[in-house]
Amino acid sequence: MTPTISRRQQLLGTRAQHIESLRVAMFMLAVTIFYEIVSAELIPGFQFNWFEFIGTWSGLVTVWLARTENILSWPWGIVSAATLGYFFASIGLVGQQWLNWGYFLIIQLWAWPHWAFGGVAKAPLSVTRFRSVWGWVSTIGVIGVGAVFVYSLISFISPASEYPVIDAIVVASSITAQFLLGRKKLESWFLWLGPVNVLSIILFALAGAYVVMALYIAFFIHAIFALRSWHAQTVGTHS
Repeated sequence: MTPTISRRQQLLGTRAQHIESLRVAMFMLAVTIFYEIVSAELIPGFQFNWFEFIGTWSGLVTVWLARTENILSWPWGIVSAATLGYFFASIGLVGQQWLNWGYFLIIQLWAWPHWAFGGVAKAPLSVTRFRSVWGWVSTIGVIGVGAVFVYSLISFISPASEYPVIDAIVVASSITAQFLLGRKKLESWFLWLGPVNVLSIILFALAGAYVVMALYIAFFIHAIFALRSWHAQTVGTHS
């Protein structure tokens, strides 16, 4: 983004960002279709699910555009959260359903304009990092308390839920990582790499959600590149 773009372009994207979004969407659509075809051939009892397909496709577009700081990452993310919420409800992952419907949908409505106008003099927000180690201490503390709370909630409301411990850790970590991403904090990508993506891959493998599992493998790879790109912008800066 450049400081000379209009307010409308800050929120809805420039022509270059729309072109990037379209190209990424077409590429990821092909990738998702290919993976569905391969999964149908190799996985016994594989069943196609439209919500899983659309959520996976839009999720891949979302994380690519987030890596390049494209503001259109957020509307794609809203589509992904809405459709994946339906999918997770259908396979018994209650924590993931809550995460998508009760949090991702809501916070992206805040993060979208915050990326657009959250900088100095309502300019686009810049990438920053924690000022001190206490940022990490508080982040880990929030994740720990959140995981215990989510686990207790799942156990009380849905005692038959699948894999509640892993589910709770992923939910708490995802909530924290998404909030930091909305603030354009470099550290958000560390959380996406570790507790979120790694544990999500394990969780979805156990649940038999192989298409979404592949999505999180792609998220993991994207997070590596995003961490490298965002780190280059924050060398010597703390905010």
